[in-house]
Amino acid sequence: MKKNLLVSTLSLLALMGVAAAAEITIPPDQPICRLYSLIRLFGTIGGVLVAAYAGFLLATSHDTTERNNAKSLVSGVILGLIIIWIAPLLVKNLVGAGDVCGW
Repeated sequence: MKKNLLVSTLSLLALMGVAAAAEITIPPDQPICRLYSLIRLFGTIGGVLVAAYAGFLLATSHDTTERNNAKSLVSGVILGLIIIWIAPLLVKNLVGAGDVCGW
């Protein structure tokens, strides 16, 4: 029950992230932001798919080694998504820029 809740929560957060990515307007003078938006979009979609696969492995496996591998996969996906989504805020604060990729 908890495993299914975790996977569904991750899926919901990723879908919210994809919807938020579609709403961010990219200034025309920052072409690198278009590339970053594509990376963030495909990274989020890939992260959701990998998290779903790891949740499936976690729910169906009986071997502790496979379960530990699935748990580490989920934690890697979560860490990767956090890094992808927090990167503009870190750049904005470290560089002191007023606007980075619409954030």
